[in-house]
Amino acid sequence: MRQVPEHKIKFSYLIVGSGKLSKHLQNYFSLKNISFKVWNRHSNIQFESLALDAKYILVLISDDEIVEFIKEHKSKPLEEKIWIHCSGMLSTSLAESAHPLMTFMDSLYSLETYESISFITERNRKIFKDLFPDLQNKSYEINKDEKVFYHAMCVLSGNFTAFIWKYFFDYLKSQDISESAAKVYLKAVAENLISSDNPLTGPIQRNDVKVIEKHNKALNGHPIANVYLAFLDAYNKMKKEKMIEIN
Repeated sequence: MRQVPEHKIKFSYLIVGSGKLSKHLQNYFSLKNISFKVWNRHSNIQFESLALDAKYILVLISDDEIVEFIKEHKSKPLEEKIWIHCSGMLSTSLAESAHPLMTFMDSLYSLETYESISFITERNRKIFKDLFPDLQNKSYEINKDEKVFYHAMCVLSGNFTAFIWKYFFDYLKSQDISESAAKVYLKAVAENLISSDNPLTGPIQRNDVKVIEKHNKALNGHPIANVYLAFLDAYNKMKKEKMIEIN
């Protein structure tokens, strides 16, 4: 009996999705001359016929949709493909994972910026080089049961602080204070955080109770007051349990 020939690979990655991460990885791959095609639900071509030509299938859609999408589209001919997702918290036997520890904006980045991004993979699964052999990015592994906590910390440190800074900018604008003034402050905070082992300053670090009480009084009745109190409570608990090292 004549053996059915293996399907010839025509390009490296089939990127599923058209969001910000998809656009950035498309740009990164283009800068690195890595072959790829893009598929989304509005594409005219059938998914399987396009996926057969790829070596890797990179699923870059909403976390809540990844598993169902793969279950629906991982047909018998596509089982040998390497399926990859980039969710920071999802762990599934249906696909490998590589989470970029980075925030992605509307504007695209330079090759140097892309190459500086670290990726987090799941321990005891395929390593980063198995998933992206043509990329030289640093990568780190974490355990499966750490992924949700890790992702929550990413959201706290990135998205939540961005929300606070955006509110601060809006507040200054309401007081006829230029946003550029706050950006000098923001830059100093970021540089201090990067360069210092003990970056916390201000009344919390000094345990200035009277100042903190006045802050709480001024913020009383405003939704942001809950954020202030939550941070203060978390700081005090973590300091007591020696989970943080701040002088």
